Amino acid sequence: MGANTERERLEKVLMGQAALLQEVHELLSDEQLRDDALRAAVRSSRDPAPIQFPDADPGRVFSLKEIQAACVKHRLRFLDGGLYKGSIPGQAVHGMRRLEELVGRPVTGYKVMAPADQFRLCDSEVDPLLFVPLGDGYYYLVARWGKDLAAWRRLVYWPVRRPSNLVVFMLAFVVLFTFSMPADLLGDVGQGWVNGQRLLFLFWTTMVVSGFTMFGWFAFFGQFSKDAWNSRYFN
Repeated sequence: MGANTERERLEKVLMGQAALLQEVHELLSDEQLRDDALRAAVRSSRDPAPIQFPDADPGRVFSLKEIQAACVKHRLRFLDGGLYKGSIPGQAVHGMRRLEELVGRPVTGYKVMAPADQFRLCDSEVDPLLFVPLGDGYYYLVARWGKDLAAWRRLVYWPVRRPSNLVVFMLAFVVLFTFSMPADLLGDVGQGWVNGQRLLFLFWTTMVVSGFTMFGWFAFFGQFSKDAWNSRYFN
């Protein structure tokens, strides 16, 4: 009799644990469905409408001019979430959940700042930041992931911010290359460091570098960052 009672008690405990595990499983399934819905909201965003968010943290609100400046500096694009093809990590989903709690309703329109290769771009002849529009040219930063604002991007892409940057970079390279050449390679041993032969080499190098730069730029559909930051086209 005692053995039967013990067995019955054990069965009840196990059944209770099974019911608890089932509830946890259902809860996790519901949470996963909600996360999937939030990710889908980003990937379906087209021409997002502004949201009413009077209590937005000022430290996370950026004007369109500030966003443009960051895109130009770091060679990024600022486009509708519907064009974004990269991953949306858990920290971004958490930020979206937090935003909906603060706003008090679902948010369906998002903008993403990311490198061009993170978007599905159209042919005009074929680590991101998540924003929502607030209106009047201002955007609220929902989440940030990756390292797309790393300092190296600002340095590496400085020459392609605008035409003047490219010209300055090209001329600086030509001057450094010319005046770093040993005198014996130019055949001006015994003469001053700055002489006719070196100046002629400077002119020749300028023409060669300019020609290759222009050819490469147009051959590979180059775009300056000041023009590409909000473009849906890769060329």
